[in-house]
Amino acid sequence: MVSLTFSDVTKRFAGRTVIEHLSAELAGGTVTAVTGANGSGKSTLLKLAAKLLLPDEGKIVAKDGGQALSKASYRSRIGIVTPEFHAYPKLTARENLDFFLGFRRAAPLSPVQYEQLLARVGLASDQVAGKFVEHFSTGMRKRLHLAILLASEADIWLLDEPGANLDDAGRSMVRREARRAADAGKLVLLATNDREEEAVADACISLSGH
Repeated sequence: MVSLTFSDVTKRFAGRTVIEHLSAELAGGTVTAVTGANGSGKSTLLKLAAKLLLPDEGKIVAKDGGQALSKASYRSRIGIVTPEFHAYPKLTARENLDFFLGFRRAAPLSPVQYEQLLARVGLASDQVAGKFVEHFSTGMRKRLHLAILLASEADIWLLDEPGANLDDAGRSMVRREARRAADAGKLVLLATNDREEEAVADACISLSGH
């Protein structure tokens, strides 16, 4: 099972320390919430976890079954939903899913699988059929991003405020899917200030910022 270890990690930007001497053990089969005020380093922590940023001090080690994962192998196993992630606006929902699955060299979804996936994230097929993503509402785009994550079958989920811009049903879906992923053995790291999202977590990293 996959694991992610932060050992005495510090990250600075322009001389400002955002994360200082953080140590944490994250394991597959669990949801870990990352909480803190805006600017406290939640998004930075997720970018460190994704290895999109490198720590200034300390180290981050990913393993599977006790064996260290290479950077390429690790990146192929993560799925990210963040404000910076955007589906392609000039493609439809189906075309975006096919593109991202192709990027991972995964088999395309059958028509039945596609319909089931849309229903799972609360998108109606007739609502998105033939429509470019640029014409989706913000909430519809967020649901599509979650559909892409689900279809990727990633082992490691990095979620930055995943319930933002969603209605109550959408936020409930996010909580359900995060818990379901962990119960299936996936590692879920969830940056949030939503108490209901935090409540599904097995552990919490609270950041204060500096």
